[in-house]
Amino acid sequence: YGAACNISLCRDGGNLVRRQYHTTLPTERGLPVAMLTFGAVAATAKAGQYAVQGYNEWRRASEEAEQAAQKEKEERVAQGIDVDTGDEDKSAEKEQSQQAQKNDGKRENIFASFFNISVGAKYYEGGFEEQMTRKEAALILGVRESSASKRIKEAHRKLLILNHPDTGGSTYMAGKINEAKELLLKGKK
Repeated sequence: YGAACNISLCRDGGNLVRRQYHTTLPTERGLPVAMLTFGAVAATAKAGQYAVQGYNEWRRASEEAEQAAQKEKEERVAQGIDVDTGDEDKSAEKEQSQQAQKNDGKRENIFASFFNISVGAKYYEGGFEEQMTRKEAALILGVRESSASKRIKEAHRKLLILNHPDTGGSTYMAGKINEAKELLLKGKK
């Protein structure tokens, strides 16, 4: 039949089992190998064609954008607007200074401005009272006053890992975090 058959006897547990292996002869593999090779070459050529087409479109678009920018610059010069003074930069600086004056010294969350999210917004930003209250303790740990002891311990652990004195954190902050945990866990089991 054009295929090689091998028969072997193997022992499986206590029984003698006859196994038959079927292999394809090398002469029968020629056509499938050739077809796969030609298919791979055709796919590579098509990918190359798309790459060249994409590059040409990009180059054409960038040249058009450059020409449009040059034309806009020429129009501005013709209208008498000084392009090299950087009027846009000055107006942006004015807006930033006005925004800073509007905040009246309040700190801005830089993560919120860069990533449009409020990272760390649930944690207390400081200004500790002389005698810590349950409300302040809850704000420090980022939990509710009525939170379960498990949640309080988890929040305490996360914050202490971030602020531990052995890893460069502040001993004052670590003390406040510990004090907040003790105050919230007082009377809970």
